[in-house]
Amino acid sequence: MYVSPRGRGHGVAKKLMALLESRAADVDCKLLKLETGPYQHEALALYASTGYERRGPFGDYTNDPLSVFMEKHIVAQTI
Repeated sequence: MYVSPRGRGHGVAKKLMALLESRAADVDCKLLKLETGPYQHEALALYASTGYERRGPFGDYTNDPLSVFMEKHIVAQTI
């Protein structure tokens, strides 16, 4: 995920994360995983603040010092 410098500081990333999580829940996805870099401090802070926790590599990823792996369990929203 990338937000251009002009869009930063306006909650765009949090809104985009919420939308992605909502759409995932709509199709009964229960676990979201992501990979980012260790020097992406703003991204790491965003993901942690929205409930993502660090985990090990997944899929075809290998343990790499330039990768940070995170996940979040989500539940469908009831109205």
